[in-house]
Amino acid sequence: MQAQRNGRRRILLLATAPVLLLITLIMWALASPVGSSPDDNFHLPSIWCGLGDRDGLCEAAPDAVDGARQVPASLITASCYAFAPEQSGDCWNPQDDEMHVVERLNTQRLYPPLFYAAMSVFAGPDVEASVMAMRIANSVLFVGFLTAVFCALPRRLRPPLVISALATIVPLGLFIIPSTNPTSWTLLSTATVWVTFLGGLQSTGRQRLVLFGLSAVATLLGAGARADAAAFAVFGVIVACVLGLRRRDRSLILTAAAALIVVVISIGFYLSSGQSGAVVSGLAPDQVPLTFAQHLKNLLEIPTLWVGALGGWGLGWLDTLMPGSVTVLATAVFFGVIAIGIHRLDGRKTTALVLAVGAAWGVPFVLLAQSNAVVGTQVQPRYILPLLVILIGVAVVGTDATRTWRGARLLVSGIALTAAMGLALHTNIRRYTTGVDDQALDPGERAEWWWTVAPSPLATLLIAVIAFAGVFVVLELALRSPARQSAVQAEESNTPSQAAGEASLGAAAP
Repeated sequence: MQAQRNGRRRILLLATAPVLLLITLIMWALASPVGSSPDDNFHLPSIWCGLGDRDGLCEAAPDAVDGARQVPASLITASCYAFAPEQSGDCWNPQDDEMHVVERLNTQRLYPPLFYAAMSVFAGPDVEASVMAMRIANSVLFVGFLTAVFCALPRRLRPPLVISALATIVPLGLFIIPSTNPTSWTLLSTATVWVTFLGGLQSTGRQRLVLFGLSAVATLLGAGARADAAAFAVFGVIVACVLGLRRRDRSLILTAAAALIVVVISIGFYLSSGQSGAVVSGLAPDQVPLTFAQHLKNLLEIPTLWVGALGGWGLGWLDTLMPGSVTVLATAVFFGVIAIGIHRLDGRKTTALVLAVGAAWGVPFVLLAQSNAVVGTQVQPRYILPLLVILIGVAVVGTDATRTWRGARLLVSGIALTAAMGLALHTNIRRYTTGVDDQALDPGERAEWWWTVAPSPLATLLIAVIAFAGVFVVLELALRSPARQSAVQAEESNTPSQAAGEASLGAAAP
C-alpha cells in the first residue's frame, strides 16, 4: 500500500513538471509584441496565406509581381521596432486592418509549407489574438510532444531527453519556441528524433513501434517547417544508429523501414523548398570570396555561435542584447553538463559524440564558407541551436540520473538557469515596454506598450521565474522519491547479469 502511494506521488510530481514548463513558455510568449521574432515581416504574411487566399486575410494582389498577396497592413508594420532597441512596442498600430500588398512571403516555397499551413488555422482579423494563439499553440505542442516522448521512452533514455532540452533552452529556446518562427518546430524535432529512434532500437514489441512512429512524426514537424530540420533529422537517425544499432537485432527490417520513412520525409520536404539551396550555394554566395586567414578565423570562432544561443547574441531581431550574467550562467551549465556526461565513454558513445561535435562545428563553418561570410554575419545561433541539443543529449546518454544528476548538481544547475532565465526575461520585457534607454527594476514601470489582456509585466516575470524554478524542484523531488529508489534497487537486484550494462546506459528518471 505504501509503495502504491509513493508511486502515485511520483507520477503526480512528474505530471507537474511539464505544466510548469508550459507556464514558463506562455510567460515568454507574453514578453514581446507581435512581429518580434526574427524575420516576422516574412513569416507572418506567410502564415496568413498558409492556407491559400481567404477574404480579409490573404487576397490576390492586382497588377503585382508573381507571388505577391494582399494581407492586413498591421502584419507588415508589426516590426517597426526592429533594429531599434530604444524603440518600444508602442510604435505598432494593431488596428490597421487595411489590406497591403506584400511580395516577401512563402508563395514561392522558400520554406516548407506545413508550419505556415498549421499556424494559418489560428489566423484571423484580430492580429494580436491570432499571434498569441499561435504562440500558445507552439508552446503546448512542444511540451505535449516532449511529454509523450518521455512516457514512451525506456527509463534509461529519459535523462538525455529532459537534460538536453533544459540545458539548451535559456534564453534563445525560450524565446523561439513560443513564437511564430519555424525554428520553433525545428527545435522540437531535433530534440526528439534522435532519442525516439534510439529508444526504438533499444525496445521491443509495441514500444518499438510507438517510438519509431514518434520519430517519424517529429521528422514531419521539423522538415515541414525548415529545410535544415530535414537534414538534422537524418543526422539524428545516424547518431541513434551509432549508439544503439546491434548486429543481432531481430527486427532489422523494421528498423530499416523506420529509417527509410525518416529519410523519405526529410528528402521530400527538403527538395520541395528553395531554402535547401543555401546548403549548396550559401546564404549570400555573391560576396567576395574569403581569404585563407578568414577561413581559419571562422574555424576558430565557431564556438561563439554556440555561446550566442546561450545569451551571447541578442534575441528578437538580434537587437535585444542580454546581460553578460545570462551568457556566463547558461554557458557554464551547458559545458558543465557535457563534462559530467562524458566521464565514462565507450566506443559507440565516443563515435557519436565526435559526430555531434563535428556537426555543431562543421555545419556553420561550411555554411559560412559557401556564403563567403565571417562569424557574426549571415549564420545565426538559432540555426545551430538544434545541433547543440543533440550534442548535449549524446553526452548525457549512459548516465544514471539518480546517482549523477540529483542533489547538488541539479540544485546548482537549476539556480543558474533560473537566474539566467529571469535576467533574460526581464531584459526582453523591458526592451519592448519602454526600450533599452529606460531601465527599472520593475519591467512594467513607465511602460509604453503591453498587451490589452495579460498579467502585468512584473507579474509575468515573477510567474515565469517561479514556474521555471519549480521544474527543477519537481525533478529533484521525483529523483528522491522512495518509489524511484525502490525501482532502482529492484532493477539492480533482479537483473544482476545486466547490472554493468544498465549502469552504462543510465537508469530510470527524468
